[in-house]
Amino acid sequence: MRLWRKTSFVMPYTGIVLAILAAFFAAFLILIAHWIASVGMFPRAVEKLADTYQHRAVRATLIGIFTYGPLQFIGLNAGNIKNGPAKVVALVLAFGSLLVALIGTAGLAMRIGRNLSPDGDRWQQALRGGVMLALVFITPFLGWFFMLPIGLASGFGAIVLTRPWKARVPSLPVEVPAPSIPEPALS
Repeated sequence: MRLWRKTSFVMPYTGIVLAILAAFFAAFLILIAHWIASVGMFPRAVEKLADTYQHRAVRATLIGIFTYGPLQFIGLNAGNIKNGPAKVVALVLAFGSLLVALIGTAGLAMRIGRNLSPDGDRWQQALRGGVMLALVFITPFLGWFFMLPIGLASGFGAIVLTRPWKARVPSLPVEVPAPSIPEPALS
């Protein structure tokens, strides 16, 4: 009887710990998926963003703080807005800027990945850099309240600073293997 009470006392805590670990793992996968998808969809833009992080990281961060910060502040206070259409606009601006910031931080992930694996492919660099950056972002307290907001602001600032939509760069060539024609069998 006493053993049953002890295990029933421990089980709720195990469930809470597993739920917290699942939430961390989900956040980790979501961040990496955004960065690798950004590298896959916008390869030239992410290369430019990585170069921006190499040469002007502080400037990108400061621009991001003063542009991304107010947009997120408006989005966080959208509940206080009484006008329905204005509330929708505030939420669209907040979520849109978050998406742009995640694309911008793909450049930071690429920059970190370049240092970790200079000879790797573009997606390998993004994956390795993304793993390191995601681990920094999901670190309790310091990552959540300091590194994640600063990282997202710098990503938004890097997009604003780089303006990848201005460049008229042709898309990357797609390598298509030549069709192989089987040799006729001689009998």
